Amino acid sequence: MDFILEVADHFVLDNLYAKIVPAAAFLPPPTINGTVWERSPWQHLVSHLPHPPFPYDVYRGNPEPFFSPVSAWPRDYIPRQCLSLIIATLVGVHLLYFLFSTFSYYFIFDHAMMKHPRFLKNQVRQEIAMSLRSFPVMMLLTLPWFEGEVLGYSKLYDNVDEYGWAWFFLSIPAYVHFFNFVIRR
Repeated sequence: MDFILEVADHFVLDNLYAKIVPAAAFLPPPTINGTVWERSPWQHLVSHLPHPPFPYDVYRGNPEPFFSPVSAWPRDYIPRQCLSLIIATLVGVHLLYFLFSTFSYYFIFDHAMMKHPRFLKNQVRQEIAMSLRSFPVMMLLTLPWFEGEVLGYSKLYDNVDEYGWAWFFLSIPAYVHFFNFVIRR
């Protein structure tokens, strides 16, 4: 999930957070040529949100962050990570659900079953509605696991030489199931 979060941050979420929670909302307004620039109403509203400690001294006398799109929430800020994971999870689960359910409905599902007397009038619509209502609950159940993985609490590793090739192949669940199946026979 950290790879997906990195890609989403790079292409979409950095710009989104720079517009929603701009760093300029938390900086003192700059004075340029004797004119004090005022915050916009949105920046004034956002300035009451929690944010990590901001390095005010770095920007003292430099008005550039006040006018450039920089977010006050850095990528390693946990509330931003959680919100980003929520967005990525919900977008991903909707894409997967509608892609595969549409494929299954048109190419696998037997449409003659819809003429059966026990088939409800709006059954397909009800099934879609039930799935859409369950996505936020599933997202909340998976969010702690995704956040833990992003924070580095998983047993994933980048270097195979760290634990060896045997651990690499045995740590993949498909291989474990395969070996369990072979051993039981």
